[in-house]
Amino acid sequence: MRVLDVASGRAGDKGSTLDLTIAAADAEAYARLAGWLSAERVSEALGLDDSRRYELPGLRALKFVCEGALGQGPYGSLRAGMHWQKAAVWAVLAMEVNDGGG
Repeated sequence: MRVLDVASGRAGDKGSTLDLTIAAADAEAYARLAGWLSAERVSEALGLDDSRRYELPGLRALKFVCEGALGQGPYGSLRAGMHWQKAAVWAVLAMEVNDGGG
């Protein structure tokens, strides 16, 4: 199963900070993603040093904040601003969820 099979996503920025939100389709999908989709896995998938995860159970969403991911902001970064943001959220949505813990 891929993340996009049970969730949708949005990307945004605040200056140099990349902001990704993954919203699960239902409570079961949220529980599954919350147990598997860690900040470390998202950072690794995006080739970033660090990200923070915030849980929003009332919205069945996980928010990932990646400070410095956009360098000097979406228009001053070596990454292609909004295009990279969209690619980043799709990279997370395309991740295979391994319920076996790996």
